[in-house]
Amino acid sequence: MADQAERRLAKLERVAEEVTSYTEVAEVAEVPASLPLLVREARRARHLSQRKAADQIGVSLAPVSRIESSEGFYIDSALSILRWLDAGKENRG
Repeated sequence: MADQAERRLAKLERVAEEVTSYTEVAEVAEVPASLPLLVREARRARHLSQRKAADQIGVSLAPVSRIESSEGFYIDSALSILRWLDAGKENRG
């Protein structure tokens, strides 16, 4: 557990070094606000129900439903969903 936390901290420090402006920070901060629309559009583009999308993401139905309805979410669910969104980009080429 400590190793994982240390790796995450090291990664965060590397990312922080790469940020060159507060505008970049603001853009990152906009991601949570954009997540409901991003998830809904990606799920529909893949012709998936919320349940099927949740299965692909590796989370239960509740986080997908909560995010799409802008009810809030846990960061670990959001990270899983962001990885799923990235995987969809890679599959489209």
